[in-house]
Amino acid sequence: MKKIILILMTLTAMLSCKNKSKQVVKDQKDTVKTIVSDSVTATPESNLNSKYIPVNTWIDDFKNLRQAIFLKDKDKLKTYLKFPVGDESWGYLVDFSESERKSRIGKYANPDLLYEADFDRYYKRVFDDDLAESIMKIKADDLFEKHLAESPDFKAGDFNFKLIVNYVQEDKNTLQLNLSYNNNSVDENGEPVSEGEHNKIYIFEVEAGKKLIFQKVAFAG
Repeated sequence: MKKIILILMTLTAMLSCKNKSKQVVKDQKDTVKTIVSDSVTATPESNLNSKYIPVNTWIDDFKNLRQAIFLKDKDKLKTYLKFPVGDESWGYLVDFSESERKSRIGKYANPDLLYEADFDRYYKRVFDDDLAESIMKIKADDLFEKHLAESPDFKAGDFNFKLIVNYVQEDKNTLQLNLSYNNNSVDENGEPVSEGEHNKIYIFEVEAGKKLIFQKVAFAG
């Protein structure tokens, strides 16, 4: 009888140790899960889903500019401008209507300039659909290696247009985005019509070899 009781006590002790061992393993697993969960949560979501890359050289900032124009990310686009924007000798970013100009007189020192306060309203006129469509076809690798890249031709009504981007190294290095429009109409003899051909050129200064800052827009033709 004593022998049976001793066996039962031994089995009970063994089962108890086994259960404690399982509990320790379970607790360790739960702790590991908690640590992993905390580690993931501690990583800012913006770092995981960022739409833009770190800027080490001007081609990186061009890629970010291209992305911002395509996404119509007005907050990001603001970082490329120093307000107010516009230049009487070169031209203004937005061609305000007469009624728009009247509403701006007295509100701004120069109603023809674009101010940060109304950028949200007019930014689509600045970075328009033609630019958004064509800039996505610019190959960044070609631009970086050759300092020149072109998009394919696009058709818009009576005009074809394409974007020509070139990096110009001078006293102040610039990146120029040239929207070039060519008339695709023909006259009664079937000859190409050249009237109306024009260019809209966005000029960005390259600061410290990497940061693009919009300077002006120039019109030609």
